[in-house]
Amino acid sequence: MKITSIAKFAFIPLFLMCSSLAFAQDEKDSVALASEEIVEEDDGIYAKDSSGAYVRDSEGNRVRVGSRSSKPVAKSYVSREKNCIEIERDDVRLVLNGDDGTFAIYGVAEKGNSIPLLSTNDADSGSYFVVKIGRKEYKLQAKLGINCEARKTPLGAQMAYLVSDEAQVVVDFSFMPSIATSTRIDMLRVSVFVINIGRSIQSFAVKGIFDTTLGENTSAHFSTAGRKFINSELQFQSMDEDLWIRSANKEAAIQFILGSKEITKTEYVTLLSRTKVDSSTWVPSVQTSRSFNSVTSYNNSAICINWPSSYLDTLRTASYGFYISVATGGNNPAGKKFLADLDNGKTALGVAIKNSAVKLNAAAKPIPLTKEEVDSVTPNVLNSIPSSSKEAFVKTKEITEAQLDPEYIQNLLDRIASLKEDESMDKTELQKLNEELDLILNKLGANR
Repeated sequence: MKITSIAKFAFIPLFLMCSSLAFAQDEKDSVALASEEIVEEDDGIYAKDSSGAYVRDSEGNRVRVGSRSSKPVAKSYVSREKNCIEIERDDVRLVLNGDDGTFAIYGVAEKGNSIPLLSTNDADSGSYFVVKIGRKEYKLQAKLGINCEARKTPLGAQMAYLVSDEAQVVVDFSFMPSIATSTRIDMLRVSVFVINIGRSIQSFAVKGIFDTTLGENTSAHFSTAGRKFINSELQFQSMDEDLWIRSANKEAAIQFILGSKEITKTEYVTLLSRTKVDSSTWVPSVQTSRSFNSVTSYNNSAICINWPSSYLDTLRTASYGFYISVATGGNNPAGKKFLADLDNGKTALGVAIKNSAVKLNAAAKPIPLTKEEVDSVTPNVLNSIPSSSKEAFVKTKEITEAQLDPEYIQNLLDRIASLKEDESMDKTELQKLNEELDLILNKLGANR
C-alpha cells in the first residue's frame, strides 16, 4: 500500500485526521482489508494477494471471507500496491483512489452485483470537486498536480487533497441508514472541508461535478421533489422546494439531497451537458430550452453544485455538506421522510453525534431585559466605548452594498496581498485597507 507522507497533510485538524491503515477486529476482516482482490466463487468469497495467489491460513486452507449464498453485510479492503479503498455496505459501494484523487459510487443490487451510479466510461472519473482560491480554480485530481490521499474512517472513508501551500480540502464520505432505527445502509453523508493554509486571509469557494448516467436513456434525465421530468438545461438558485436531484432508471437511482435547514445552502445547482462543464465559467450559464447534447456527445448530462464563497483567515475552515441516497431494483431512494427526520434530529448520524457530544456545565438562561431597561443601559454602554471603537462602529454602518460585492472584496484582498509583498509598502494604506476589510467581513459574518 502506498502511504503518503503525513507531513503533507500536517495542518488538517485532528477531527478530520484518521490513519491511512485499516485495522480489523477478526481474522476475516484482516484478510479482506489486507488483500489485493476479493473474488466470488461457487463455494464462497475468497481473498487473493497482490501476486494473484489465494490467501491461506496457518494450515494451508484458503481463507473464506464471505458466503456466496448471502450477500455480505459489509466488505472492504485497502490495496497494498495502491492507495485505493473500497467499502461495500448493504446497498452502497464506495471506491476512493488516492493515487489519482478520484471517487466512484455504486448501488448494490439484491444479488450482490454493483451498478455504477456515476459515469465510469472516461479514462478517469468525470465526477470531481473544484476549489477556487481567490481568482484561481483548482480541479482536485492528481494529474493536475494536486497531492491526493485516500484513507479510512470509522464511518466510511475520506479523500484528502493538498493544493500547494494554499489550501487543504477533505471530502468525507460517511455511510448511514436513511431510517434511524434501521441498520441497513442506503445513504452517504458527504462533507467537504476547506482549510486555509496560506499566510493571509483569502476567499474560497467549492463546487462539485457529478457525471450522471442513469437517466440518460429514460424519459427523464433528472427529476426533483417538484418536477417529474427534466430533459433540458436548468439552474436552481434554491433547493428549498425541489429538495433533491434524482438520476434513475429501472435498475438503480442516485439522489443528491440538497434542500433542508440542516444541509448547507447551495448557491447554484445546475443541470447541463457534461461536455460543457469544463469550458464553463465558475457558475455555468444555461439555456433552459437547450438539451444535454453537444457536438461531441449525445444525452450526456451532469450536475454542477456551487456553494457560496467564504473568506478564511489562516488555518480557518469552511465546511459544506449534503446527502446521497441510493436505491436499486426500481425502488425510490430515501427522500421526504429522511428530510423530516433530519430536520427533527432523528437521523442515525444525528443521534450518534448528539450522544457523543461533550456535555458542559451551562449557566441558566438569562432573563430578557424589558425595552425600558435596554433604553436606560445603552447610552451608558456607548459612553464607555473608546473613541476609536466608536469610529469603527459608525464606519460599519456606512459600509455600502458596492463594498459587499465579491469582486470588490477580491480586489481588496489582492491589493492587501501585493502591499504585503512590497518591502517599501505604505503601512498607512495597508492599515486602512485591513480596517476596511475587517468591517466588510464583520458585516458579512465571515469566518476570519
